[in-house]
Amino acid sequence: PWSSRQPADHLEAQLIARRIEQAKRQREAEQRERQQNAAHEAFGLWHAAGPADPEHPYLRRKGCQPHDLRQLGDVLLVPLFVSRQLVNLQRIHPDGSKRFLRGGRVAGAYSPIQTPGVRLTEGSRLYVCEGWATGATIHEHNGAAVACAMNAGNLYAVADRLRLAYPYTEIVIAGDDDRQTEGNPGRTAAERAAAELGCGVVFPVWSGAEPLELSDFNDLRQWREANQ
Repeated sequence: PWSSRQPADHLEAQLIARRIEQAKRQREAEQRERQQNAAHEAFGLWHAAGPADPEHPYLRRKGCQPHDLRQLGDVLLVPLFVSRQLVNLQRIHPDGSKRFLRGGRVAGAYSPIQTPGVRLTEGSRLYVCEGWATGATIHEHNGAAVACAMNAGNLYAVADRLRLAYPYTEIVIAGDDDRQTEGNPGRTAAERAAAELGCGVVFPVWSGAEPLELSDFNDLRQWREANQ
């Protein structure tokens, strides 16, 4: 049973601290094992898959080219890398539902989109955004390299990692603008990450005519094309 009493002496306090540390190391070891298993699964699925079909329902709905995505059956595979090592996959089904591999690493991982053969050089611009379709939209608009962090909470970790890996590249965070969500988590996370890292930040520019549920650069592009 739980007890709120204080440790009886210094020795007991040390024992409790040691047990807490052992439990923490055990959890970390188990997490690493799960991540390694997921990375192994990701490698197998990625190499079993073929190039993504440009007519896949999700790509058609988003108006995006497949870039380097692969496809297994009717499922799109979005690769996530850490230090150029494949660590996880995001699986996108035709209905748009998305799932990562169980236990796979997401924190600090990203999916890159860039023009084949073009390397980041001094003065290059690298955008960090949330979702893959948002990244594809940005790349198709200006040709810049993009790292898709998958969620708002991962923007800082990805941008920080890339800032250290490419110190002469301009990092710009391309945030979502979750106007209908309390606290606007997309804008809040993007602004905080940009402020802490000292990098640029951009958001979709609304005219005022767009529905409030639109939040990212892909939403804006698709709405504009449908309402020209």
